[in-house]
Amino acid sequence: MAEFTLTLHARDESQPELHKVSVTAEGELPEYGQVWVWDIVYAQQLFALGEVQAAQDLKETMELWAVNMSSKVFQPHGHILSKGYLDLSENLQLVNGDSVPAAADGDRQVVVSVDGQAGQLPDVRVSPESLTADERQDLVLGLGQYFNFENPMFARELPIHVLAMRKYHADINLPHTRTALEEAPFFAIQKAMEYFQAANQGTVQ
Repeated sequence: MAEFTLTLHARDESQPELHKVSVTAEGELPEYGQVWVWDIVYAQQLFALGEVQAAQDLKETMELWAVNMSSKVFQPHGHILSKGYLDLSENLQLVNGDSVPAAADGDRQVVVSVDGQAGQLPDVRVSPESLTADERQDLVLGLGQYFNFENPMFARELPIHVLAMRKYHADINLPHTRTALEEAPFFAIQKAMEYFQAANQGTVQ
């Protein structure tokens, strides 16, 4: 079992548009499993948000980043990291070490618990279940940003997963439906596997 505790820090009055998030991790989660966990969290939060502008904003943020990043997935991790290509949103900043703000009354902690067996899609739970629209967006972006910086495999795969989920939501089921909640992560994993298999065989256009 693994747990990721995200602290959504209170807004700084001098930078009201900037969302600062810090993440602490406990337990073990295989590197290949991180993108599965993120897919599930993304699907869960789009479902929970429902048909509101915040859901569309989150999709647009992730999909715009994925389109821009998709041509760079085979570049060295250090290069794309140094260029800022792994930053999911200009309004979200992942902080750690001395950059973490002092504890404040407006801080909010969200825990992502992951349980399951190796090689199988994990059981992912988010606590608390009741979150604001902003908190749901920060959860998805903050967790994605954390994995993006930590794991080159995740950073390479995430754009393909996001674009696969965009296709699923456009062609099969809308993100606020329960079917999409259950199926979209599987669809993303399958399409990403097909993409990278084709890339390894030199057949990606």
